[in-house]
Formats: sequence, C-alpha cells, structure tokens
Amino acid sequence: MRRRTALGACVGMAAGLGILTGAVGAQNALADLGVAEATARREIVRTLTGGYVNVYQATKAFKAASPAVRVTLVKGAIAWAKAYTESTAFKADYEKQRVADVPQSPQSKGTVDDEIAKQRAERKKSLEDAKKNVEKMPANMRPQMEASIKQMEQQFAKMDTDPQMVAMVRQGIEMQRANDQKTYEQQVQAHDKRFPANPNVLIARRLQEFLATTKDVDFTAKLVPAGAKQRFADPRLEEKPTEWKLCYRAGKDVVAAARDAAQAWLTAIPTK
Repeated sequence: MRRRTALGACVGMAAGLGILTGAVGAQNALADLGVAEATARREIVRTLTGGYVNVYQATKAFKAASPAVRVTLVKGAIAWAKAYTESTAFKADYEKQRVADVPQSPQSKGTVDDEIAKQRAERKKSLEDAKKNVEKMPANMRPQMEASIKQMEQQFAKMDTDPQMVAMVRQGIEMQRANDQKTYEQQVQAHDKRFPANPNVLIARRLQEFLATTKDVDFTAKLVPAGAKQRFADPRLEEKPTEWKLCYRAGKDVVAAARDAAQAWLTAIPTK
C-alpha cells in the first residue's frame, strides 16, 4: 500500500526516501518505527525514480510523536538517506535497477525484402488453411466461403504483382520500422532522465523539487469546514498541489527542518 502523508511527502521529496527512517544517533530507530532496514533500502530507488512515497509502516509512529520528536525524525530521515545514498550498496542497487529498466531496441528480423517475403508466405498459408476449412463445411455454406476465398486470392495476387501495391507494402514496412525506432529513441531519452547514470543528479532533482514546492507554504492559512473534511478558505490555496497541502499539514517546524537539511544536502552533493 502506497500513500502520502504530510511528513512522508516532505521527507520523500527532500531525501528521495520513501520511508521515515531513523532518529539522529539512534541505532534502533528503524525498529522503533516498525521499518525493516532492508525495506527502507529497497524503497529508496523506487522513491527516487518514481517520485512516490511509501510511508505506510511508519505512519502510526509519526502520528503518535510529539512535534519536537517529529522534527527529529525528519532530520534523522534525511541524514539516514544521505548516508545510505553515498554507500556502495546503494550505488549497486541503483545501477541494477537502471540497467533492468533500459528499453529494448526494436527487433527487426531481416531486411524489408525479408519482411515482404514473410508476409507473402503468411498470406499463402492463410489461403491454404481457408481452403481446407471449406472442405469441412456443410455443402450449403461452401459457395459463399469459396467466393470469399476467390476474392482473397485476387486481392493477394494484386498485392504481390501490382507495382503500386508492392510499393505501398514496402513503404508501410519502412514507416513502421521508422516509427518503432523513433519510439525506442524517445523511450531511451525518458529512461536517461528517470535513471541518470549518476544517481546524484536524480537526488539533486528531488531535493530541488522539494525546495521549490515548499518555498511558499503559508502556515497561517485558514481552513474552513467542507462537509466531513476541511478546505482552504482561500480558493487559490485550494488549487495548490497535493505535496504543498501535505507539507502545510506537517507543520512549520517540520517543514523548516526538512528544508534546512535538504538545502545543506543539495549544496554538498556532487553531480558531476
């Protein structure tokens, strides 16, 4: 189950970490939050590349924490994430996922002439199969089917002998291969953006996204009842993205701590 919470969104964007992990200096922080270290490590790459935050296991512990402890958890989460993303283990896990997600290039078997010959063979076989099926049909149904087969034969013969039709078939194959190649190249570009060779580039991007989203959170904004829920009294704030609203709910101190830690990390991270 994946869902965003106020702290989860802030920490996830700031640290590239999908789980609340660790209080500063606490060896048993993950256990206290009910989060296995293996789970936390697994989620880092997913969060960095997918942009979503998996905080389900730690939600209960965070909600039960006091405001001061929540700030400590945020600082600890980012400190843990920073330390782990600098490790050899993280770099190996990231590279493994990056390679696994590389798009597959179009598999064109043979030349265009080979493809034309293959299509001709397939058409020939379809006619042979149709003729065999006619023999199994009731006598009163055969004339109609035989007429259809004759029409198919004429159409296929034209495709194989009419210069204009032959050119159209060739052009269709060439266009399909060109489109497949273009789609592949677009997929490679998208992959390279999602999985840059240097993971620090992606980490920096997530940190920048967090800082941009939270730079104008108005913690003095008023809420008004809206049925069983609440909404912002200012309609313009109601149009803000979900992450902005979640960080508003996390509170000023929590977001300030996350922003300070994120900015310090961004300043120090090497991206070249």
